[in-house]
Amino acid sequence: MKFKKLILLIAILFGKGLYSTNTDSLLKIANNPSSSDSTKFFVYYDMAWEYLYSNPDSAYMFSKKAFTFAKRSGSPRIQTKILNLMGSYFQVKGDFVKAIDYYQKSLNLGEQQKIDEAVLVALGNIGAIYITLGQNKKALEYQLRSLSIAQKLNNENKLASIYNNLSLLYNNFQDYSTALDYGKKSLIIYKKMNSVNGICSAYGNIGNSYMGLNNLNEALINFMKNNELAKEAENPYEECTSSMDIGEIYLKRKQYNLAIPYYTKAEKIATEIEDYSDLQNVYHSMYSIYKETNDLKRSLESYEKYVSVIEKLNESNSKEELHKKEIEFEFNRRTVRDSIKNAQENIIKDEKIKANKAQIDKDKILKIALTVGFILVFIFGVVIFNRFRITRKQKEIIEIKSKQTEEQKEIIENKNKEITDSINYAKRIQYTLLAHTDFLNDHLGENKYFTLFHPKDIVSGDFYWACEQDNKFFLAVCDSTGHGVPGAFMSLLNIGFLSEAINEKLILQPDKILNYTRERLINSISKEEQKDGFDGVVLCIDKSNNKITYASANNSPIIIRDNEIVELPKDKMPVGKGEREDAFTLNEIKMQKGDTLYLYTDGYADQFGGPKGKKYKYKQLNNQLVSINKLTAAEQAAALLKNFRDWKGELEQVDDVCVIGIKF
Repeated sequence: MKFKKLILLIAILFGKGLYSTNTDSLLKIANNPSSSDSTKFFVYYDMAWEYLYSNPDSAYMFSKKAFTFAKRSGSPRIQTKILNLMGSYFQVKGDFVKAIDYYQKSLNLGEQQKIDEAVLVALGNIGAIYITLGQNKKALEYQLRSLSIAQKLNNENKLASIYNNLSLLYNNFQDYSTALDYGKKSLIIYKKMNSVNGICSAYGNIGNSYMGLNNLNEALINFMKNNELAKEAENPYEECTSSMDIGEIYLKRKQYNLAIPYYTKAEKIATEIEDYSDLQNVYHSMYSIYKETNDLKRSLESYEKYVSVIEKLNESNSKEELHKKEIEFEFNRRTVRDSIKNAQENIIKDEKIKANKAQIDKDKILKIALTVGFILVFIFGVVIFNRFRITRKQKEIIEIKSKQTEEQKEIIENKNKEITDSINYAKRIQYTLLAHTDFLNDHLGENKYFTLFHPKDIVSGDFYWACEQDNKFFLAVCDSTGHGVPGAFMSLLNIGFLSEAINEKLILQPDKILNYTRERLINSISKEEQKDGFDGVVLCIDKSNNKITYASANNSPIIIRDNEIVELPKDKMPVGKGEREDAFTLNEIKMQKGDTLYLYTDGYADQFGGPKGKKYKYKQLNNQLVSINKLTAAEQAAALLKNFRDWKGELEQVDDVCVIGIKF
């Protein structure tokens, strides 16, 4: 897409005049009464070109003045120049319908008067618009027509631009050998012209051709040159694209340490110029790199950015597609309108002929009447035939659009599948870090506990994690900030910091474990008032003396004893940045035979449902635990899940759900 932007600019500049001097001096010449109309034309013409990109409205004002003197001059060559200039103005403003109108007028006049230079300019500019609209076949048709004229004129300046355009188009058609030939031809001429932007663009097209031919060494050489020249020319679009191309080659070679700096540079530039298409590709590539290098944190960060930018890209693509459809509709509407107008003019013309012949004798009147009748029938046939052609063309356009819609639908479905596959991959990573059944069986006893883990989405912000250290068994049941992909990302960080505290720092007291984890979270990810972290409970069972201790952040453990609810103490603050950041409290639990200990997050109690669509709430959850605590562990898990689904009904699940029960 970045090459298209550069080519569009080159095509418009085909028509630029060679008069370039100080604005004040030019105006003095234009206001001089002794200056000829042709001189005044070229003054305003040149000034319009000078302002075309920096101040299009001023350019339009000068264009209209030039148009006046062009008509006075009576010179077809001058008139083709001003028609091309007016087309360029509307092209810069994004009004492609009007731009093509003016270019077509310039083309028609140039062909009538055999002005090859004017025909060449008009063909190049119309082709550039079709490149912008993504209509590559039409663009190729116009570029090849302009090529034959440029070769006839031996105009190397124009040939360089056309070769460059053809290189891009054949790359789009995946005819990489032909694209490479045209790219090399354009490079030779651009070097003779010493055109930095031209050389830069040619290297980019040549690199793409070598990439398509799987010649990565040559592709890298050309992309490196493309990147250096883009930076020298202060062309952010080319610099961003070439940085991504270089990164892609290093990614294919698995040279990740070399790829990352180029993707990072591309990310910075794409963000500055708000190019969401390039940002999407950058984040997906960086996600792949960090996934391959097992850098879990950066992999998930890149993936989150990738998913986020897809939404902006889809919105941008929808607007662009709507604009293209509006342009096509306007083209079709004008075709129908012109056909009807021509038919009406012919009918009016024939009626005038008929009226002028009314005074002729009867024989001539009869002959004229028959002639007019034949002409009217013929015109009617032409109108009907034109309508048939238009209808057939519209049908073809509808069929093409239908096919394009199906293709776009397939692209979206593939992207959705890619996103879902990536999230499922993240799910597998998350599930490998949760407490395994065999490990829990060894430490809690088979059939003595249950786990109910029911994420809102594919991956979860809730987690339950366990480990053993120094003959002590640790169990954490926690609710990370968020759910889905962001929540899962936080859960992996939280598990990592808990594991670091116990297994690396050998911190074996629950309150100190939470203190350490909070400090790591705040130092690593919390910014200003951002409150990322988790609520939860860390439980420690000391096997040497059967002593049970815990520390709790906003979540109260529950004991059901003799059908009574015993709510254990908690610290009313999160593990992370919050209003309170006091030291966590160490609590001891004295369990009795027949007791059941429950640890849960807030997802179950916060679920909306029931006949009135209200929250389930903790009181109702605790009463349910009383009613089922005499059942086996497996039966309790099944009863809790069934009740949750019955309560939720057809409503959406609002949060992740995690409940663990341990029988003593």
